[in-house]
Amino acid sequence: MSEVGSVVPRTTARPAEPGGRVVFAVAAVSILALLLARNHRVFTEAVYERGDFAANSIITGDAKHFELLVGNYSRLGFSHPGPAFFYVQAFGEWLFHDVLHAVPAPWNGQWLALFALNAVLVGLTLTILHSWSRSWAATALAGAAALVFLAVQPPILASAWMPHLYVAPFLLLLTAGASVMAGRLSHLPLLAVAAGFLVHGHAGFLFFVPVVVGVAVFFGWRRREPGDPHPAIYRAAAIVGVFALPMVVNLVVNWPGEFPRYFGYGGKRHTHGAGDIASYALHFWAEKPGTALALVVVLFGGVAALARHNRFLSAGLAMAGLATMLFIGYAARGIDDLSQTYVGHFSRAVPLLLLMLLMVGVAERWTPHPWLALAVLAGALGIAGRSPALVSNPEHLPELPRVVSVLNGYTGGKSAVVELEHAAWPALTALVAHADRTGLRVCARDPQWKFLVTADFVCTPKDVTDGRPVRLTELPPLSATVLAEIDGMYLTS
Repeated sequence: MSEVGSVVPRTTARPAEPGGRVVFAVAAVSILALLLARNHRVFTEAVYERGDFAANSIITGDAKHFELLVGNYSRLGFSHPGPAFFYVQAFGEWLFHDVLHAVPAPWNGQWLALFALNAVLVGLTLTILHSWSRSWAATALAGAAALVFLAVQPPILASAWMPHLYVAPFLLLLTAGASVMAGRLSHLPLLAVAAGFLVHGHAGFLFFVPVVVGVAVFFGWRRREPGDPHPAIYRAAAIVGVFALPMVVNLVVNWPGEFPRYFGYGGKRHTHGAGDIASYALHFWAEKPGTALALVVVLFGGVAALARHNRFLSAGLAMAGLATMLFIGYAARGIDDLSQTYVGHFSRAVPLLLLMLLMVGVAERWTPHPWLALAVLAGALGIAGRSPALVSNPEHLPELPRVVSVLNGYTGGKSAVVELEHAAWPALTALVAHADRTGLRVCARDPQWKFLVTADFVCTPKDVTDGRPVRLTELPPLSATVLAEIDGMYLTS
C-alpha cells in the first residue's frame, strides 16, 4: 500500500511534500493554456459586453480606482457582500488591455483574468490532493477525472458569469476544508482564500462558509499534525483580514450596509415540497434524476469503500456530505424560486470533489503505472480540447461602439437621460459601461435601476435639466425618431 493509505503517527513529522509547487505550476498553466486555446477570441475579437457582464463592468470601473466596496447586484435588489472578483477583473483589464495591449477591448482583459483565476483555484485544489497522495499517478488521474467532468458541464471554467465563477472556489473550499479537517493546518491559508472569494461572491455563502470552516477547524485542531501551526494561522488571519477590509469599510461608511438585507434574504421561509427540493439538488449531478441518483450512490459509496484507514479521503467524504446537507437546507429555506437553477451551480463542485477523491483512492489501492496515468490524462485533455463546455460565448453587442457614437452626436456631449422598458435593461447596462469609457455620460432617469447601474449612473437633477432625453423601447412610438437599434431594442429621441 502506498503512503496515502497509511495513517501517519501523531508523533512522527511528515516529510516535505515532493513536487507540490511543480504540481501547482503544471496544473494551473495547463488549464489556463487549454482555456486560452479554446477561447482564442479573447485575443482576436473585441467583446462589447451587455446585460450582467456590462453591469459587472460598471462596478469593475470603480474597482480600477480602488473605490469598490460591495459585490455584484442581486435580482432581489441588493449588492452581494464583497468586490474580490471585480478587483481581479479590474487588474485584468488594467494589465492586459491598458498596459500590455494584449487584448482588443477592456472586457477581454477582465475575461482573461478570470481564466487565470479559475486555473489557479483548480491548480491549488490538485496541489492539495497531491500533498496527500504523494503520487504523480494519483494526481494525474484526479486531474483527468476533473477534465472529463468539466467537459460535460456548462462552461464553468471558461465563463465570466458569476454563478459559474463560484464553482472553482467552492471546490477549493471543500478540498482545503477536508485537508484541514484531516489535521493539515498548513492548508488553512488556502481555506481562507476560498472562503473569502465565496463570501464576497454571494450572500448565500454567509450560510455555507462559516459551517464548513468551523467544522474543518474544530476537527482539524484535534487531529493536527506535529509542528507549529501558528505560521499557517497567522497567514490565514492575514488573508481573512484582506477579504474583510472592504466589507468593514462599507459597514463603517454606509452603516449598516447591506447586511440587514442579507439577514432578511436568509431569514425568509419558502414552501417547497420534498420532491422539488430533491429534484433541484440532483439537477447539479446530472440532467436525468435517475442518472443523478446513481451518481450519488456510486460516488459517495465508492469513496466510502476506499476511505478506510485514510484520513484525507474520510474527511473529503465528510465535507461532501456536509456540503450536500447544507445545500438541501439552502434549497428548502434560502431559495425563493427553485426554477432559478443558476443559484445552485456552485454545488457541482461536490460530485467533482468526490470523483477526484475516488481517483486518488483507486490509485492508492491499485497503484497504476505512471505511463498509464499519463495516457489517461492525455485522453482527458483530448476530450476537454474538443468539448464545447470549455468554450464560452459571452453576451456581446458588436454594434455598441457605433450606437454610442450616434448617441454622442445626438446629445452633443451632454448627458443621455435614458427612460426604458424593463426588457431593455441589458442594453442599458451596455450603453452605460461603454459610454463611460468614451467619456459620454449615460444615466437612468428612474432611480429603480440604481441596483443595476449603481447610484453613479442614476440621473441627477442636473442631468435631467441639462441632458438630452432618450428612450429604449421594443416598439418605438410613431412620432419618435429612431436613433439606432441595439440588442433588439430601439433607441429613440
